[in-house]
Amino acid sequence: MGEKKYMSGCQLRQYLHISTRKMKYLMDHNYIPHENTGHTTHKYRVLKEDAEKFKFRMDNEIGFLTELNGMFSNRTEWHPKPLIEVTEENCTAFRQWLQKEWAELPDALPTQTAAELVGHNPQRIHKLIKENVLHGIKIGAVHYIPKTEFIAYMASSKKLATPCTEKYIGLIKAFKYKQRREHENEQRRCKRKMKSRDCID
Repeated sequence: MGEKKYMSGCQLRQYLHISTRKMKYLMDHNYIPHENTGHTTHKYRVLKEDAEKFKFRMDNEIGFLTELNGMFSNRTEWHPKPLIEVTEENCTAFRQWLQKEWAELPDALPTQTAAELVGHNPQRIHKLIKENVLHGIKIGAVHYIPKTEFIAYMASSKKLATPCTEKYIGLIKAFKYKQRREHENEQRRCKRKMKSRDCID
């Protein structure tokens, strides 16, 4: 490991002034690009440049990491409020919404594009291919994955239960906003129908 180019997990924790638990969570959920060395000690290593970019966002970007507020408190009674209720109905509705949102994209997505859509790094998508979670095909220097399969994975109950990137959280929030608007419009339509009936009577 280079002396100055990389930081270990311990060095990163001290640099960001965060707990070991929070540092591990950020690593395991790909908030910060990193390498897993596979060693028991010095398990993670992070480019110093990526660490500096992350700290700059922590110090200057309003709302950055707000979804983690209180998550690493010692208060055992604290339970994070789920961003969305993970039900079969919501998973189906979210999948259909993503299909519409990404309708203009090609049926075969380059892994770089797929990663950018949900805020992952491309290495994360390649790992899913290696684990046979997603199917991939390499043409030239580019890996591709089926769009329908990627959408199904991103709308799965497992993913909705543990949103781990700002981009993905933003997608869920946009979907919930659309659901709320549709519900409000439906309520208005029902009220207009009731008024019309009252007038007829």
